[in-house]
Amino acid sequence: MNLIAIINLLSLFIYIIAIFIIIKNLIRNPTYRGEGVFVLILAVIPCYVNISNVLEHGYKIDYFDEYEGFFKDLYAMFLLIFLYVHSVKKEQTQRIEHEIQIKADLKLKSKLLTEIHHRVNNNLQIISGLLAMQAESENDLKLTTSLGLIQNRILAIASVHKIIYGSPNLLYVDLNLIFNSILGNLKITYLNDKNKIELYESIEEGLEMDLDRAIPMGLILNELVSNSFRHAFMNRNYGKIEVNLGKMDEQFVLMVKDDGLGIGSDFLEGKGIGLTLVKNLVKQLRGTLVTEETNGTRFEIRFPIRNQNPIQI
Repeated sequence: MNLIAIINLLSLFIYIIAIFIIIKNLIRNPTYRGEGVFVLILAVIPCYVNISNVLEHGYKIDYFDEYEGFFKDLYAMFLLIFLYVHSVKKEQTQRIEHEIQIKADLKLKSKLLTEIHHRVNNNLQIISGLLAMQAESENDLKLTTSLGLIQNRILAIASVHKIIYGSPNLLYVDLNLIFNSILGNLKITYLNDKNKIELYESIEEGLEMDLDRAIPMGLILNELVSNSFRHAFMNRNYGKIEVNLGKMDEQFVLMVKDDGLGIGSDFLEGKGIGLTLVKNLVKQLRGTLVTEETNGTRFEIRFPIRNQNPIQI
């Protein structure tokens, strides 16, 4: 047996050991089987060439020699397939790692945003509490009323932040939750045993609004309803206030009306702070405000459902 045959025999022995190692790893690590099968084939094919060379140069048997070219071409083909599969798997692994990192970063940012809204709400609640304490210590009715109005506006803003940090969606908030929270605060403030004013609310289900416009919307609602409570029933202790919110022609439609005697020409002409605030907020929402005084006062506000200047992320 000459040197070529011995070298091929040693090479065959090495390939056989490699085949057993590969098979062992394939059994232990199922995730490697897709790529490992090609490695196994690449280890098996050279065995034929080694056996053919051992028989040809050691025993003068060249029967298998004519198939060596085919197996070499087959080896080259499987090598190219292996390299392609390896590169694809590597790209997939990198993509999965990037996706995991992106999800982790997004989760962290969501937690940070939630914490920010939570802290803002807490700070606004503290300010509201300080205003309430200050109002209780004052004997001036006009000052106490003004402090109460400011407190309600702060609570309206705080309500939005509270709903945001309690919601899984940090980009849009449920308008039903905002309206229920704000109207609930107004009921506590203005409804008592001394009056029989009724507040009716009708909000279409499933309405959502982006955060950029949720706070102005809450402030508009707070301002209109609180002004109806304060001004519409000056000469009596009973009445009805209606709040409706829905969609029409790609627009949100908010309607607040009461059956009182009206809220005064100063307010309607924009001389009061309340309507000035409402007009500015409606303009911010790119909406329109229509006011009617027939059997009370009626406000109708329309503005686009779609935000034309959304928050860029």
